[in-house]
Amino acid sequence: MFKYSFQVARRSWSGNSNAADVINQAMRDEPRLEVTVPHESDVVLHGIFPTVTPVVTKVLAAVRTLDRFGISDRAGAAIVSAALQDVGIVSESNLLKVVDKNKILRGRAKARTTLLSQVIIDYDHDQLGLYFDGRKDMTLSMEDNRRKVIIEEHISLVKEPGSEYIGHVSVNFGRAQIIGNNIYSFFVMR
Repeated sequence: MFKYSFQVARRSWSGNSNAADVINQAMRDEPRLEVTVPHESDVVLHGIFPTVTPVVTKVLAAVRTLDRFGISDRAGAAIVSAALQDVGIVSESNLLKVVDKNKILRGRAKARTTLLSQVIIDYDHDQLGLYFDGRKDMTLSMEDNRRKVIIEEHISLVKEPGSEYIGHVSVNFGRAQIIGNNIYSFFVMR
């Protein structure tokens, strides 16, 4: 059956058609063979292109434990797969529920976003964290028909949680007392 599909594709390829037309022609001429494996991953063969619906194995509890002890994705995948093999879920004849490092990586990302959203929901919004960071900027100005370089420090103000930008303050001198006074006056004027 597959030999016939490739012959159709070769025959169509000799004309001036693009690859999508070749594949569509092969799919139309090819009789469909559908194979479904019950209770496991679904494998359906449509012509020459098999489609696989993967089995979803939830690894959130394992991922939280791996994060807590600082175990890498590759080592964590080996540990989880070995545990599934010991329990009898994974065997040499049934390898569909083997956990690889990418599944651990996706599970870690999902667990972290879930945990972060839960922390933001439970967060006491009366508390405020103020963070600031500065950058020195060289600005050209004209004084007495001469160019002069003025060094200004720009301080960005950010409120946490949520990294909300509040504003910025420009300071001519970088002493801590002057920066603190300018930030204080920014909030008083606001």
